This record gives sequence, structure tokens and C-alpha cells, in this order.
Amino acid sequence: MTFQILSLSGGGFLGLYTASVLAAIEAQTGRPLVDAFDLVAGTSVGGIIGLGISAGCSAADIKQAFLDEGDRIFSASRPPTSFLRSAAKIVTGLPRARYDPAPLRDVIVRIVGAETLMSDLRRPTLITSVNLTKGGPKVFKTGHHARFVTDWRLKVVDVALATSAAPTYFPIHQIGSELFADGGMFANSPDLIALHEAEVFLGGKREEIRVLSIGTTTTAFAFSSSAGLRLGSWGWMKNERLPKIMIGSQQALSHDMMAHIIGDRYVRIDRTQAPDQQAELALDCASPVAKRDLQSAAASSVAEISSNAMLNKILSHEAPAFQFVNASLGAKID
Repeated sequence: MTFQILSLSGGGFLGLYTASVLAAIEAQTGRPLVDAFDLVAGTSVGGIIGLGISAGCSAADIKQAFLDEGDRIFSASRPPTSFLRSAAKIVTGLPRARYDPAPLRDVIVRIVGAETLMSDLRRPTLITSVNLTKGGPKVFKTGHHARFVTDWRLKVVDVALATSAAPTYFPIHQIGSELFADGGMFANSPDLIALHEAEVFLGGKREEIRVLSIGTTTTAFAFSSSAGLRLGSWGWMKNERLPKIMIGSQQALSHDMMAHIIGDRYVRIDRTQAPDQQAELALDCASPVAKRDLQSAAASSVAEISSNAMLNKILSHEAPAFQFVNASLGAKID
């Protein structure tokens, strides 16, 4: 029996590309994306979008939320190019997180609501984060297996803030007595984690699993040797070199492994930023130019892949209703 996964990568405001791709696909199919997938996975901004999709929100509404509120979450200015502006940006992140999480919370609430619980989601869902209190990876999950007895009780807004608490950009997020940070530090593309979840906990058979994975235009990360070999804090943080390498290398590895494991049943939609776009796009840039470029890149990506036979099979799939285990047991689990 066919089992389908939607897996969404992290990448800050570049997630507008992801939301725009999903909105275009949803418009073409004429039905909610949640109806086509048996499992939704996401990291950071991909986690926020994935939670929205799993809650039954339209991709168009999610996209519009980022368009309307992006410059409240991040900067509306283009990325700095001069030494002084670059230095000033780095310095602002030294004593404290660069951005107030309140506008991000507002957008998450706009998408999924303030009181929505993980148990309210329509599809099995997994969201990556890092548990700083315990010191290890954390994958938040809906109650889709008898072993999962805690996460489904959490508010979606808390899970969304935990997965997107990017170091230096946003504060660490606390849930109960535990502290969490961005899942992109270990799984910016959660494709492999989702594949494991499908096989081990949801009964999917590898030969019947299909995956639609969507990036954030962040796979490429090479830089010139002119940067030098003895890079210090300034050199690594200039032009977001360090986060770009962390994000891009993880995504490239995940892509190669997934393509090897399940072949053409793995469809990855992403785009490499053109050289002139790199000066306008950044993880925390929500400028008018960035908004236009990301939407344009998404439209081009969808146009190029629209004839892909496997993608069309994926989008025609009717995912059956899922009976959650723990969410239906309620007090019996206490």
C-alpha cells in the first residue's frame, strides 16, 4: 500500500520559497495538501509550515502569513554588503538573540491557532528540535504509535517555536522544564528521519514509500579560497558562511542518501540561488526584493517539475484517514 511523506527543510525566511511551492502545487491539484500525505515532517521554518499543513491549513494562507508578517519577524532591509554593516549585524547577535520571538509566535498563532494541540493535527507529524536540557536530538511526534505518550499533549505553537529557535537569531524556547533549540543543527532536511518513522512506527514498506521533499534554496554553500584558511569568528559568520555550510551540507547528504535508498520515488524540489540573488537573499532578510525573488524562484521550480511523472503520482494520492493511538486513549494513558 502506497505511503507518502511530505518533508520540509529549514531556512529562515527563505521558507517563503517552500510555502510558495506548496501553494502553487495546491492550486494545481485543487485540494488541500494534507489529503495527499500519510506523514508530514519538518525542521525550523519547514516545521512551522508542516504543522500548518498537518492542521489542514491551506498552503496559500501559510504563504500569505509570511508575506504579510515576514518583515515583523526579520529585517525588511537587504543583507549588508559593507564591512561596517556586516560587522554591526554580527555584533548585535553577541550579547543576546538578534530577534524578538513575539512576532514569530504571532505568525504561528495566525496559521494554527493559539490553543491547537499536537493531538488536533490530521496526519502523523514529526518535527525536529534539539533538547538542550537532556543534551540530544528531539523529534516531536503526534500520538501515532503506542510508545508516544507525551508530545501529542503539547501545544503546536510551542513545538513550532522549539524547532525554529535558531541560535543567535531567536531565544532558546522553554517547554515545561526543558530547553529547546532549532532542529536544523542536526536535521535541516528531515527526510531520512521521516523515512525511518514510516518504516518503523507506521508500517510503511520501503518499496511502497514515496517522498516529496522541498528545500529553501540553501543547498549550495561553496565559497572562494580567497577567504583564507585561518578564519576566525568574523570570517565564519560573514555572509552567513557557517549556517549556510551547516544547512547546505546536511541537505546535500540527505538528498543523495534518499535518492540512493528509494530512487525515483524521492522527489526533491529546490533551487540554487543565482549569483545576483545571493546579495538579496538571507536567512533573516524579508525585504520586498527577497519576497519577489523567492516567489519567482518557486514559480520557476514548479513549472520545471510539473511534468514529473512521480510528482503527479504523489499529488494524486488519497491518504486514508488516520486513527491516532494515544490521542484517542485520553485519560487511559495517565
